[in-house]
Amino acid sequence: MSKFKKQNVLFLLFFIILLSGCEKDSLYDDAPKVLNKKKLLELVNNYRQKGCNCGSTYFPPAKPLVWNDLLESAAQVHSNDMNKNDFFSHTGSNGKTVGYRITSVGYNWSACGENIAMGYKTEDDVMLGWIHSEGHCKNIMNPDFKEMGVATSGAYWTQVFGKRKE
Repeated sequence: MSKFKKQNVLFLLFFIILLSGCEKDSLYDDAPKVLNKKKLLELVNNYRQKGCNCGSTYFPPAKPLVWNDLLESAAQVHSNDMNKNDFFSHTGSNGKTVGYRITSVGYNWSACGENIAMGYKTEDDVMLGWIHSEGHCKNIMNPDFKEMGVATSGAYWTQVFGKRKE
């Protein structure tokens, strides 16, 4: 092999190795840049304050939710898992569900729910996606839920709702 061909092969191998070291997060342009917790909570509570039709079911106004850092932590675990392992499901790569995830972060719950989304760039966009999905909307409007947390990783969003045991 000529010196010129060896240099081209070495350059090509170096370039392939360089690209393979990039993480998906850094390559995914559609990922939200910074999660605005205050805005998300405000968007959710605006719907809860007014009442909302979720599919064919009307939900009357409900008390506002408050932000919970433990629920945010559980949401972060799930968004990270979906992003790292390239899947989209309420069941984690370890087979666990939202109840397990919120218990594992120390949230003592009597009711819980979870919304997931993928590919939305802004809080407004993901909220519209959730509110136009009957099941997600029902979680948002569920009067049993008292707290929520949301987290993103790459293109993945996870919203977790809870009510503490009394």
